[in-house]
Amino acid sequence: MMASIDDCYTSARGCTATLGNFAKATFDTISKTVFTKSPYQEFTDHLVKAHIRVSVQRTQAPAVATT
Repeated sequence: MMASIDDCYTSARGCTATLGNFAKATFDTISKTVFTKSPYQEFTDHLVKAHIRVSVQRTQAPAVATT
């Protein structure tokens, strides 16, 4: 079940109990979740670079003795 902002405000306690603090906390929370860049936007410079493939030879792992 999802609660609305009205429900959150009526049950707020402590530092968010006043309307001013509640409004600031709500704005901070929404701005941190809505206005963040998507991973593609954030790492565009890295994704544009021409990457070079490197071949790695794997050696067989040594056998583990069990007793």
